[in-house]
Amino acid sequence: MRNALWPLLFMLLTLLPACYHMRAEAVPIAPRVITIPGGAHDAVTKIRTLVEEKWECRILETDSTGTVLITTPYHFTTDSGFGQPAGGRKYYTQLRIEIQQQNGAATVQVSHYNFEIRTSYAFNNEGQVGTMYKHYPYEEYPGMFDLDLINREMDRVSAEIQRAFQEYW
Repeated sequence: MRNALWPLLFMLLTLLPACYHMRAEAVPIAPRVITIPGGAHDAVTKIRTLVEEKWECRILETDSTGTVLITTPYHFTTDSGFGQPAGGRKYYTQLRIEIQQQNGAATVQVSHYNFEIRTSYAFNNEGQVGTMYKHYPYEEYPGMFDLDLINREMDRVSAEIQRAFQEYW
């Protein structure tokens, strides 16, 4: 009987990371820095067009100089692996895109502004089916997040910004 517990314990320990990533505190998500040719004003215009037209995402706010853009929250992936609720965990982020002029080129820094998971759970309460909607901010529930997903999204966004400026090289 005692020998039968070891495989069960091993299975439990291997499945545990599928649900949680064993992170007690939020770790910083590295911003992506891109240097592009031209002026900051032209870069802002081109990046704004990229965000609003190609990505179909709105700019929620800008700073007083117009060189810091904050996007609306957008869904970028769904984790539907083992142990996930029906429909999976939907990952959302907002981006903060800052453009600065430096010596004949512009530097673009892309960072996450807000990062969260949104899920819906169906449950049976005295024979009735109900739905509960939850959202989990990264800073409050860091262990629930697979950071590889946000890092891939940050890499995708920075690569698309670089591609948008390829014609100037």
